[in-house]
Amino acid sequence: MTAPAGIEPLFAISHNTLVVACGVAAVGCGAGVIGCFGVLRKRALVGDAAAHATLVGVALAFLATGRRDLPVLLVGGFLSGLAALGVLVLLRVCTRTRDDAATAIVLSVSFGLGITLVSGITARGIPGGAGLEQFLLGHTAALTTADAILLAAVSAAAVLLLVLSLKEATLIAFDSSFAAATGWPVAIMDYFLVALVAVMVVVGLPAAGAVLVTALVVIPPVAARQWTDRVPTMLLLSGVFGLASALFGVAVSAVVPRLATGPLVVLAAAFIFAVSFVGAPERGWWARHRRER
Repeated sequence: MTAPAGIEPLFAISHNTLVVACGVAAVGCGAGVIGCFGVLRKRALVGDAAAHATLVGVALAFLATGRRDLPVLLVGGFLSGLAALGVLVLLRVCTRTRDDAATAIVLSVSFGLGITLVSGITARGIPGGAGLEQFLLGHTAALTTADAILLAAVSAAAVLLLVLSLKEATLIAFDSSFAAATGWPVAIMDYFLVALVAVMVVVGLPAAGAVLVTALVVIPPVAARQWTDRVPTMLLLSGVFGLASALFGVAVSAVVPRLATGPLVVLAAAFIFAVSFVGAPERGWWARHRRER
């Protein structure tokens, strides 16, 4: 029996939406979980510097291989993100530049270089280079099933690594001096946590782009922090908030044509934060207002 006219396109659209939803939801959940320790360790802007530097790696990876395969571009983005973090550390250690100033320098210079490379590739008409600018705001419509599986697998691996080192990460996040005094490798764990943030920033590029991807690793953890003082609960809530934001963004962009998924995901996360800021039972504005009265 053949399907009635119009049914097959509907199923094709539903399948594409499902693929995008799975990939973006995995990234949203993973970014929410990983971002918790970036927020607790006050390293949120470090992820922003890495995010803006990924565009350089994406462009260089394309120039080196001539291919637009997502795994190749993401590897390039990850390497350039790590390089930016290395430059950030050198600026802070060797020049005694303050953290905010060093972050601003790395962020602006790397982003300017990335824009220059991408626009140069487009202007010169290099074959296959068209569309690289989509990494600025994400390009979920181009995700394939293999791409969604890759994003989900990397996100799951990053979360698993964090769970396996949860005890050490929690100790360093709340009392790094005690951890160092008792012999824990604080610097190594700190770089490990920052590297996990860089991983989630890179895999979040297709979902939100280099400009907005930092929101995925910052807003859900900040919202979750309003509801609890326990790290495991915060990780769980942050992952749920990131997942919900991702699904909302995909759903709205699928229903309303020509609305980018990344900005919608960020707006959904911002709405969750606003509700948490106002209505959380202990830290929320309304609860604090009632206590003061």
